[in-house]
Amino acid sequence: MDYEVINSMMPLLPNTKKLAKNGKVSPFRSVFPPDSIPSWITCYTGKDPSEHGVLESVNYIDKGHKRLNIDTSAFRGETFWDIIGIAGRSVCVINPFMAYPVWSVNGVMINGPVFIDGNIQIYDSGWTEGIKIPQSLGGIVGFPNRNTIGKFVKKAFVDTLEQAKFGLAVLNKNRPDLYFQTFLTMDRIQHFLWRYCDPKDPDYPGPNPYESVIEEFYILIDTILGEFLNVLEPDDRLIVISDHGHGMRCTHCFNINELLRKHGYLRSVADGKIFSKQLLVEKLKNKILNFMHKQNLADYIRKIDRFIPNAKKLKKGNHITINCHNKAYASDFSGTNPFGGVCINRTMVSDYSKTRQKVIELLDSIQVNNEPIFKWIMKREEMFNGEFLGRLPDILFCMQPQYGVNWNLHSNDIIVNPTHKLISGGHNEIGILLSNIESKKFADESEINTTNFFHTVLALNGISYGDSNNGKSFING
Repeated sequence: MDYEVINSMMPLLPNTKKLAKNGKVSPFRSVFPPDSIPSWITCYTGKDPSEHGVLESVNYIDKGHKRLNIDTSAFRGETFWDIIGIAGRSVCVINPFMAYPVWSVNGVMINGPVFIDGNIQIYDSGWTEGIKIPQSLGGIVGFPNRNTIGKFVKKAFVDTLEQAKFGLAVLNKNRPDLYFQTFLTMDRIQHFLWRYCDPKDPDYPGPNPYESVIEEFYILIDTILGEFLNVLEPDDRLIVISDHGHGMRCTHCFNINELLRKHGYLRSVADGKIFSKQLLVEKLKNKILNFMHKQNLADYIRKIDRFIPNAKKLKKGNHITINCHNKAYASDFSGTNPFGGVCINRTMVSDYSKTRQKVIELLDSIQVNNEPIFKWIMKREEMFNGEFLGRLPDILFCMQPQYGVNWNLHSNDIIVNPTHKLISGGHNEIGILLSNIESKKFADESEINTTNFFHTVLALNGISYGDSNNGKSFING
Protein backbone atom coordinates (compact mmCIF):
# COMPACT_ATOMS: atom_id res chain seq x y z
CA MET A 1 0.00 0.00 0.00
CA ASP A 2 1.20 3.47 -0.83
CA TYR A 3 0.90 6.58 1.33
CA GLU A 4 0.07 8.98 -1.52
CA VAL A 5 -2.45 6.59 -3.08
CA ILE A 6 -4.16 6.13 0.31
CA ASN A 7 -4.47 9.87 0.79
CA SER A 8 -5.84 10.43 -2.72
CA MET A 9 -8.50 7.75 -2.10
CA MET A 10 -9.42 8.60 1.49
CA PRO A 11 -13.10 9.46 0.75
CA LEU A 12 -13.53 5.90 -0.60
CA LEU A 13 -11.90 4.23 2.42
CA PRO A 14 -14.21 4.68 5.44
CA ASN A 15 -12.22 2.52 7.84
CA THR A 16 -8.90 4.12 6.93
CA LYS A 17 -10.59 7.52 7.25
CA LYS A 18 -11.81 6.52 10.71
CA LEU A 19 -8.25 5.67 11.76
CA ALA A 20 -7.00 8.96 10.31
CA LYS A 21 -9.48 10.78 12.55
CA ASN A 22 -9.16 8.77 15.76
CA GLY A 23 -5.82 6.99 15.39
CA LYS A 24 -2.84 7.35 13.09
CA VAL A 25 -2.22 7.31 9.34
CA SER A 26 1.42 7.98 8.54
CA PRO A 27 4.15 7.50 5.97
CA PHE A 28 6.16 4.36 6.74
CA ARG A 29 9.73 4.42 5.42
CA SER A 30 11.15 1.24 3.94
CA VAL A 31 14.75 0.05 3.90
CA PHE A 32 17.24 0.48 1.06
CA PRO A 33 16.58 -1.01 -1.37
CA PRO A 34 12.79 -1.07 -0.80
CA ASP A 35 12.39 -4.63 -2.04
CA SER A 36 10.02 -7.01 -0.30
CA ILE A 37 12.58 -9.56 0.92
CA PRO A 38 15.04 -7.25 2.74
CA SER A 39 12.19 -4.98 3.87
CA TRP A 40 10.11 -7.68 5.53
CA ILE A 41 13.12 -9.30 7.18
CA THR A 42 14.00 -5.88 8.62
CA CYS A 43 10.42 -5.60 9.93
CA TYR A 44 10.74 -9.06 11.51
CA THR A 45 14.12 -8.49 13.17
CA GLY A 46 14.84 -4.76 13.52
CA LYS A 47 18.08 -5.35 11.59
CA ASP A 48 18.89 -3.35 8.47
CA PRO A 49 20.05 -5.20 5.32
CA SER A 50 23.73 -4.81 6.24
CA GLU A 51 22.97 -6.51 9.56
CA HIS A 52 20.79 -9.41 8.39
CA GLY A 53 22.56 -9.73 5.02
CA VAL A 54 19.53 -10.79 2.95
CA LEU A 55 19.47 -8.65 -0.19
CA GLU A 56 17.69 -10.83 -2.72
CA SER A 57 15.03 -9.11 -4.82
CA VAL A 58 12.04 -10.53 -6.65
CA ASN A 59 12.38 -10.42 -10.44
CA TYR A 60 9.02 -11.28 -12.01
CA ILE A 61 10.56 -11.61 -15.49
CA ASP A 62 13.46 -13.89 -14.60
CA LYS A 63 12.49 -17.51 -15.15
CA GLY A 64 14.76 -18.44 -12.24
CA HIS A 65 12.58 -16.67 -9.67
CA LYS A 66 10.72 -19.91 -8.98
CA ARG A 67 13.91 -21.37 -7.52
CA LEU A 68 14.58 -18.41 -5.22
CA ASN A 69 15.26 -19.87 -1.79
CA ILE A 70 16.07 -17.71 1.23
CA ASP A 71 18.15 -19.12 4.07
CA THR A 72 15.82 -18.47 7.00
CA SER A 73 18.67 -18.99 9.47
CA ALA A 74 19.30 -15.26 8.98
CA PHE A 75 16.17 -14.54 11.01
CA ARG A 76 14.70 -17.82 12.32
CA GLY A 77 14.24 -17.51 16.05
CA GLU A 78 15.06 -13.78 16.02
CA THR A 79 11.74 -12.31 14.88
CA PHE A 80 9.46 -10.21 17.04
CA TRP A 81 7.02 -13.11 17.31
CA ASP A 82 9.80 -15.45 18.50
CA ILE A 83 10.94 -13.00 21.18
CA ILE A 84 7.38 -12.30 22.33
CA GLY A 85 6.71 -16.04 22.49
CA ILE A 86 9.86 -16.67 24.53
CA ALA A 87 8.60 -14.03 26.97
CA GLY A 88 5.59 -16.28 27.58
CA ARG A 89 2.98 -14.58 25.42
CA SER A 90 0.99 -16.50 22.81
CA VAL A 91 1.45 -15.69 19.13
CA CYS A 92 -0.44 -16.35 15.91
CA VAL A 93 1.58 -15.77 12.73
CA ILE A 94 -0.11 -16.26 9.34
CA ASN A 95 1.58 -16.02 5.93
CA PRO A 96 4.81 -14.17 6.93
CA PHE A 97 6.62 -13.44 3.66
CA MET A 98 9.59 -15.78 3.05
CA ALA A 99 9.41 -17.29 6.57
CA TYR A 100 9.18 -20.88 5.30
CA PRO A 101 9.47 -23.68 6.32
CA VAL A 102 7.65 -22.78 9.53
CA TRP A 103 9.26 -23.35 12.92
CA SER A 104 8.13 -23.88 16.50
CA VAL A 105 6.58 -20.86 18.22
CA ASN A 106 4.58 -20.25 21.37
CA GLY A 107 1.32 -20.58 19.51
CA VAL A 108 0.70 -21.15 15.82
CA MET A 109 2.68 -20.37 12.68
CA ILE A 110 1.23 -21.18 9.28
CA ASN A 111 2.70 -20.47 5.87
CA GLY A 112 3.22 -21.75 2.37
CA PRO A 113 6.25 -21.70 0.05
CA VAL A 114 7.23 -18.65 -2.00
CA PHE A 115 9.12 -19.38 -5.23
CA ILE A 116 10.08 -22.87 -4.04
CA ASP A 117 8.33 -26.23 -4.01
CA GLY A 118 6.48 -27.28 -0.90
CA ASN A 119 3.16 -27.56 0.87
CA ILE A 120 1.41 -25.35 3.40
CA GLN A 121 2.85 -26.02 6.83
CA ILE A 122 1.39 -25.46 10.31
CA TYR A 123 3.10 -25.49 13.66
CA ASP A 124 0.50 -26.62 16.19
CA SER A 125 -2.45 -27.45 13.96
CA GLY A 126 -4.72 -27.50 17.01
CA TRP A 127 -5.06 -23.74 16.62
CA THR A 128 -6.66 -24.16 13.18
CA GLU A 129 -8.75 -27.26 13.87
CA GLY A 130 -12.14 -27.00 12.18
CA ILE A 131 -11.13 -24.01 10.06
CA LYS A 132 -10.71 -24.32 6.29
CA ILE A 133 -7.16 -23.42 5.30
CA PRO A 134 -6.80 -21.41 2.06
CA GLN A 135 -4.39 -23.01 -0.38
CA SER A 136 -3.18 -19.60 -1.57
CA LEU A 137 -0.97 -18.98 1.48
CA GLY A 138 2.68 -18.31 0.73
CA GLY A 139 2.98 -18.83 -2.97
CA ILE A 140 3.38 -16.03 -5.46
CA VAL A 141 2.51 -17.95 -8.61
CA GLY A 142 1.03 -17.11 -11.96
CA PHE A 143 2.23 -14.16 -14.02
CA PRO A 144 -0.49 -12.68 -16.20
CA ASN A 145 -0.42 -11.61 -19.82
CA ARG A 146 -3.08 -9.77 -21.80
CA ASN A 147 -5.04 -12.98 -22.27
CA THR A 148 -5.01 -14.12 -18.64
CA ILE A 149 -5.09 -10.87 -16.71
CA GLY A 150 -8.84 -11.15 -16.04
CA LYS A 151 -8.40 -14.53 -14.33
CA PHE A 152 -5.38 -13.16 -12.46
CA VAL A 153 -7.39 -10.25 -11.05
CA LYS A 154 -10.32 -12.47 -10.07
CA LYS A 155 -8.00 -14.92 -8.29
CA ALA A 156 -6.28 -12.08 -6.38
CA PHE A 157 -9.65 -10.89 -5.05
CA VAL A 158 -10.77 -14.42 -4.16
CA ASP A 159 -7.46 -15.30 -2.48
CA THR A 160 -7.49 -12.11 -0.41
CA LEU A 161 -11.03 -12.66 0.82
CA GLU A 162 -10.30 -16.32 1.67
CA GLN A 163 -7.16 -15.38 3.59
CA ALA A 164 -9.00 -12.65 5.52
CA LYS A 165 -11.84 -15.05 6.40
CA PHE A 166 -9.32 -17.64 7.57
CA GLY A 167 -7.32 -15.13 9.62
CA LEU A 168 -10.40 -13.76 11.36
CA ALA A 169 -11.57 -17.27 12.19
CA VAL A 170 -8.20 -18.18 13.73
CA LEU A 171 -8.11 -14.89 15.65
CA ASN A 172 -11.60 -15.31 17.07
CA LYS A 173 -11.03 -18.97 17.96
CA ASN A 174 -7.77 -18.46 19.85
CA ARG A 175 -7.43 -14.80 20.89
CA PRO A 176 -3.59 -14.82 21.06
CA ASP A 177 -1.58 -12.05 22.70
CA LEU A 178 0.02 -11.22 19.34
CA TYR A 179 -1.66 -11.69 15.97
CA PHE A 180 0.25 -11.06 12.72
CA GLN A 181 -0.96 -11.70 9.18
CA THR A 182 0.49 -10.73 5.81
CA PHE A 183 -1.43 -10.15 2.57
CA LEU A 184 0.75 -10.27 -0.56
CA THR A 185 -1.87 -9.73 -3.24
CA MET A 186 -1.90 -5.91 -3.22
CA ASP A 187 1.74 -5.86 -4.33
CA ARG A 188 1.07 -8.11 -7.31
CA ILE A 189 -2.06 -6.25 -8.39
CA GLN A 190 -0.11 -2.99 -8.59
CA HIS A 191 2.92 -4.54 -10.32
CA PHE A 192 0.84 -5.92 -13.18
CA LEU A 193 -2.16 -3.56 -13.35
CA TRP A 194 -0.64 -0.12 -12.89
CA ARG A 195 -0.61 0.91 -16.55
CA TYR A 196 -4.23 -0.19 -16.95
CA CYS A 197 -5.32 2.12 -14.13
CA ASP A 198 -3.11 5.21 -14.50
CA PRO A 199 -3.85 7.53 -17.45
CA LYS A 200 -0.46 9.20 -16.83
CA ASP A 201 1.37 5.99 -17.64
CA PRO A 202 2.82 6.18 -21.19
CA ASP A 203 1.57 2.64 -21.83
CA TYR A 204 -1.96 3.27 -20.58
CA PRO A 205 -4.19 1.50 -23.15
CA GLY A 206 -7.11 3.91 -22.81
CA PRO A 207 -10.49 3.02 -21.28
CA ASN A 208 -10.36 -0.68 -20.44
CA PRO A 209 -12.08 -3.30 -18.24
CA TYR A 210 -9.33 -3.11 -15.60
CA GLU A 211 -8.98 0.66 -15.17
CA SER A 212 -10.47 0.66 -11.65
CA VAL A 213 -8.89 -2.56 -10.33
CA ILE A 214 -6.27 -0.91 -8.10
CA GLU A 215 -8.89 1.40 -6.60
CA GLU A 216 -11.19 -1.57 -6.03
CA PHE A 217 -8.38 -3.47 -4.35
CA TYR A 218 -7.65 -0.64 -1.92
CA ILE A 219 -11.38 -0.59 -1.12
CA LEU A 220 -11.26 -4.36 -0.54
CA ILE A 221 -8.34 -4.01 1.88
CA ASP A 222 -10.18 -1.19 3.66
CA THR A 223 -13.23 -3.45 4.02
CA ILE A 224 -11.05 -6.21 5.51
CA LEU A 225 -9.51 -3.63 7.83
CA GLY A 226 -13.03 -2.82 9.03
CA GLU A 227 -13.71 -6.50 9.75
CA PHE A 228 -10.64 -6.68 11.97
CA LEU A 229 -11.57 -3.43 13.71
CA ASN A 230 -14.99 -4.89 14.50
CA VAL A 231 -13.55 -7.87 16.41
CA LEU A 232 -11.03 -5.92 18.51
CA GLU A 233 -11.44 -5.73 22.27
CA PRO A 234 -11.32 -2.20 23.77
CA ASP A 235 -7.65 -2.50 24.80
CA ASP A 236 -6.41 -4.16 21.58
CA ARG A 237 -3.84 -2.24 19.57
CA LEU A 238 -3.88 -2.56 15.79
CA ILE A 239 -0.99 -1.64 13.49
CA VAL A 240 -1.13 -2.08 9.71
CA ILE A 241 2.05 -1.56 7.69
CA SER A 242 3.21 -1.97 4.12
CA ASP A 243 6.86 -2.90 3.66
CA HIS A 244 7.23 -0.33 0.85
CA GLY A 245 5.16 2.03 -1.26
CA HIS A 246 4.03 1.59 -4.85
CA GLY A 247 3.69 3.69 -7.98
CA MET A 248 4.44 3.77 -11.67
CA ARG A 249 7.51 1.69 -12.49
CA CYS A 250 10.41 3.36 -14.27
CA THR A 251 9.58 4.15 -17.90
CA HIS A 252 13.23 4.59 -18.96
CA CYS A 253 16.47 2.80 -18.20
CA PHE A 254 19.91 4.26 -17.61
CA ASN A 255 22.68 2.03 -18.96
CA ILE A 256 25.20 2.68 -16.22
CA ASN A 257 27.71 0.15 -17.52
CA GLU A 258 27.79 1.93 -20.88
CA LEU A 259 28.58 5.20 -19.09
CA LEU A 260 31.35 3.46 -17.15
CA ARG A 261 32.69 1.92 -20.37
CA LYS A 262 32.89 5.28 -22.10
CA HIS A 263 34.89 6.66 -19.18
CA GLY A 264 37.35 3.77 -18.97
CA TYR A 265 36.03 2.00 -15.85
CA LEU A 266 34.57 -0.99 -17.66
CA ARG A 267 35.81 -2.95 -20.65
CA SER A 268 33.73 -4.70 -23.29
CA VAL A 269 35.24 -7.77 -24.95
CA ALA A 270 34.31 -6.07 -28.24
CA ASP A 271 36.40 -2.97 -27.55
CA GLY A 272 39.11 -2.53 -30.19
CA LYS A 273 37.83 -5.36 -32.39
CA ILE A 274 36.71 -5.02 -35.99
CA PHE A 275 34.36 -7.98 -35.59
CA SER A 276 32.86 -9.39 -32.41
CA LYS A 277 30.22 -12.09 -32.07
CA GLN A 278 29.38 -10.79 -28.59
CA LEU A 279 28.83 -7.28 -29.93
CA LEU A 280 26.44 -8.60 -32.60
CA VAL A 281 24.52 -10.51 -29.95
CA GLU A 282 24.35 -7.42 -27.69
CA LYS A 283 23.10 -5.13 -30.46
CA LEU A 284 20.61 -7.74 -31.64
CA LYS A 285 19.31 -8.17 -28.08
CA ASN A 286 18.81 -4.43 -27.71
CA LYS A 287 17.03 -4.12 -31.07
CA ILE A 288 14.73 -7.08 -30.41
CA LEU A 289 13.66 -5.77 -26.99
CA ASN A 290 13.01 -2.32 -28.41
CA PHE A 291 11.04 -3.77 -31.33
CA MET A 292 8.92 -5.97 -29.06
CA HIS A 293 8.10 -3.02 -26.84
CA LYS A 294 7.07 -0.80 -29.77
CA GLN A 295 5.00 -3.55 -31.39
CA ASN A 296 3.19 -4.37 -28.14
CA LEU A 297 4.77 -7.82 -27.97
CA ALA A 298 6.05 -7.54 -24.40
CA ASP A 299 4.06 -10.62 -23.33
CA TYR A 300 6.40 -12.75 -25.42
CA ILE A 301 9.60 -11.59 -23.70
CA ARG A 302 9.16 -14.07 -20.85
CA LYS A 303 8.28 -16.86 -23.30
CA ILE A 304 11.37 -16.23 -25.42
CA ASP A 305 13.51 -16.00 -22.30
CA ARG A 306 12.75 -19.64 -21.49
CA PHE A 307 14.40 -20.84 -24.69
CA ILE A 308 17.51 -18.65 -24.69
CA PRO A 309 20.60 -20.27 -23.15
CA ASN A 310 22.16 -18.11 -20.42
CA ALA A 311 19.37 -15.52 -20.76
CA LYS A 312 20.21 -14.05 -17.36
CA LYS A 313 23.84 -13.46 -18.40
CA LEU A 314 22.59 -11.85 -21.60
CA LYS A 315 20.33 -9.47 -19.71
CA LYS A 316 23.09 -8.38 -17.31
CA GLY A 317 25.64 -8.04 -20.13
CA ASN A 318 27.86 -10.76 -18.68
CA HIS A 319 28.33 -12.24 -22.16
CA ILE A 320 30.19 -9.13 -23.30
CA THR A 321 32.00 -7.97 -20.16
CA ILE A 322 33.68 -9.72 -17.25
CA ASN A 323 33.10 -7.88 -13.98
CA CYS A 324 36.23 -9.18 -12.27
CA HIS A 325 38.26 -7.48 -15.05
CA ASN A 326 36.49 -4.12 -14.64
CA LYS A 327 37.40 -1.24 -12.37
CA ALA A 328 33.73 -0.48 -11.73
CA TYR A 329 30.40 -1.95 -12.80
CA ALA A 330 26.70 -1.59 -12.05
CA SER A 331 25.35 -3.92 -9.39
CA ASP A 332 22.26 -6.03 -10.11
CA PHE A 333 21.23 -6.39 -6.45
CA SER A 334 17.94 -4.50 -6.89
CA GLY A 335 16.92 -5.15 -10.50
CA THR A 336 15.53 -2.61 -12.95
CA ASN A 337 14.57 0.02 -10.42
CA PRO A 338 15.67 3.54 -9.46
CA PHE A 339 17.54 2.05 -6.49
CA GLY A 340 20.92 0.57 -7.20
CA GLY A 341 24.64 0.74 -6.80
CA VAL A 342 28.08 0.54 -8.38
CA CYS A 343 30.74 -1.95 -7.33
CA ILE A 344 34.41 -0.96 -7.29
CA ASN A 345 36.92 -3.74 -7.98
CA ARG A 346 39.72 -3.11 -5.51
CA THR A 347 42.09 -5.45 -7.33
CA MET A 348 41.85 -3.37 -10.52
CA VAL A 349 42.40 0.12 -9.09
CA SER A 350 45.46 1.64 -7.45
CA ASP A 351 43.51 4.00 -5.20
CA TYR A 352 40.11 2.67 -4.07
CA SER A 353 38.94 5.84 -2.31
CA LYS A 354 39.93 8.12 -5.16
CA THR A 355 38.33 5.87 -7.78
CA ARG A 356 35.09 5.60 -5.83
CA GLN A 357 34.90 9.36 -5.42
CA LYS A 358 35.51 9.91 -9.14
CA VAL A 359 32.72 7.48 -10.05
CA ILE A 360 30.37 9.29 -7.64
CA GLU A 361 31.25 12.61 -9.28
CA LEU A 362 30.69 11.10 -12.74
CA LEU A 363 27.22 9.83 -11.80
CA ASP A 364 26.38 13.11 -10.12
CA SER A 365 27.20 15.02 -13.31
CA ILE A 366 24.62 13.21 -15.45
CA GLN A 367 21.64 15.33 -16.40
CA VAL A 368 18.72 15.13 -18.81
CA ASN A 369 17.10 18.39 -19.89
CA ASN A 370 19.24 20.18 -17.28
CA GLU A 371 17.82 17.99 -14.51
CA PRO A 372 19.97 15.52 -12.57
CA ILE A 373 19.11 11.84 -12.97
CA PHE A 374 20.18 10.96 -9.44
CA LYS A 375 18.24 12.07 -6.36
CA TRP A 376 21.15 11.07 -4.14
CA ILE A 377 24.43 9.14 -4.27
CA MET A 378 26.44 7.96 -1.26
CA LYS A 379 29.13 5.58 -0.06
CA ARG A 380 27.69 2.42 1.45
CA GLU A 381 29.18 3.09 4.91
CA GLU A 382 27.37 6.42 4.98
CA MET A 383 24.08 4.45 5.16
CA PHE A 384 25.02 1.12 6.77
CA ASN A 385 27.60 -0.34 9.15
CA GLY A 386 26.52 -3.95 9.73
CA GLU A 387 28.62 -7.09 9.51
CA PHE A 388 27.34 -7.81 5.99
CA LEU A 389 28.23 -4.36 4.65
CA GLY A 390 30.49 -5.99 2.05
CA ARG A 391 27.48 -7.57 0.34
CA LEU A 392 26.26 -4.12 -0.67
CA PRO A 393 27.70 -2.18 -3.63
CA ASP A 394 30.47 0.28 -2.79
CA ILE A 395 28.30 3.15 -4.06
CA LEU A 396 24.56 3.36 -3.40
CA PHE A 397 22.15 5.63 -5.23
CA CYS A 398 18.55 6.51 -5.93
CA MET A 399 17.56 7.88 -9.34
CA GLN A 400 14.51 9.92 -10.21
CA PRO A 401 11.51 7.53 -10.32
CA GLN A 402 11.25 7.54 -14.12
CA TYR A 403 14.68 5.89 -14.45
CA GLY A 404 15.81 2.37 -13.62
CA VAL A 405 19.14 0.58 -13.73
CA ASN A 406 20.04 -1.29 -16.91
CA TRP A 407 23.18 -3.11 -18.05
CA ASN A 408 23.22 -2.75 -21.85
CA LEU A 409 26.52 -1.98 -23.57
CA HIS A 410 27.19 -0.32 -26.94
CA SER A 411 23.82 1.38 -26.61
CA ASN A 412 22.46 4.82 -25.80
CA ASP A 413 22.95 5.81 -22.19
CA ILE A 414 19.19 6.19 -21.74
CA ILE A 415 16.59 3.96 -23.38
CA VAL A 416 12.88 3.26 -23.05
CA ASN A 417 12.26 0.51 -20.50
CA PRO A 418 11.35 -2.43 -22.77
CA THR A 419 9.63 -4.38 -19.98
CA HIS A 420 7.41 -1.59 -18.66
CA LYS A 421 4.32 -3.07 -20.31
CA LEU A 422 4.97 -6.37 -18.54
CA ILE A 423 5.49 -4.87 -15.09
CA SER A 424 4.25 -1.30 -14.98
CA GLY A 425 4.04 -0.87 -11.21
CA GLY A 426 7.13 -0.51 -9.06
CA HIS A 427 8.25 0.05 -5.50
CA ASN A 428 9.09 3.28 -3.74
CA GLU A 429 10.45 3.87 -0.25
CA ILE A 430 7.32 5.33 1.39
CA GLY A 431 4.73 2.80 2.47
CA ILE A 432 1.89 3.30 4.93
CA LEU A 433 1.22 2.85 8.63
CA LEU A 434 -2.35 2.71 9.97
CA SER A 435 -3.20 2.33 13.66
CA ASN A 436 -6.03 2.66 16.15
CA ILE A 437 -3.52 4.06 18.69
CA GLU A 438 -3.92 7.77 19.37
CA SER A 439 -1.82 9.93 17.08
CA LYS A 440 -0.34 11.90 20.00
CA LYS A 441 1.42 8.75 21.26
CA PHE A 442 3.51 8.44 18.09
CA ALA A 443 7.00 9.84 17.69
CA ASP A 444 7.97 12.09 14.81
CA GLU A 445 7.17 10.56 11.43
CA SER A 446 10.88 10.41 10.58
CA GLU A 447 11.16 7.59 13.15
CA ILE A 448 8.26 5.54 11.75
CA ASN A 449 10.13 2.98 9.66
CA THR A 450 10.79 -0.72 9.12
CA THR A 451 13.68 -0.97 11.59
CA ASN A 452 11.76 0.65 14.43
CA PHE A 453 8.65 -1.44 13.75
CA PHE A 454 10.32 -4.43 15.40
CA HIS A 455 11.12 -2.45 18.55
CA THR A 456 7.64 -0.92 18.58
CA VAL A 457 5.90 -4.31 18.57
CA LEU A 458 8.13 -5.53 21.38
CA ALA A 459 7.55 -2.35 23.41
CA LEU A 460 3.78 -2.71 23.04
CA ASN A 461 4.22 -6.14 24.61
CA GLY A 462 6.30 -4.78 27.46
CA ILE A 463 9.63 -6.04 26.11
CA SER A 464 12.81 -3.98 25.72
CA TYR A 465 15.37 -5.56 23.44
CA GLY A 466 18.98 -5.00 22.45
CA ASP A 467 20.88 -1.78 21.94
CA SER A 468 18.51 1.18 21.68
CA ASN A 469 21.00 2.82 19.30
CA ASN A 470 19.98 0.25 16.68
CA GLY A 471 16.29 1.11 16.88
CA LYS A 472 13.54 2.24 19.19
CA SER A 473 9.78 2.21 19.50
CA PHE A 474 7.97 4.94 17.56
CA ILE A 475 5.04 4.75 20.00
CA ASN A 476 5.35 6.38 23.42
CA GLY A 477 3.52 4.78 26.32
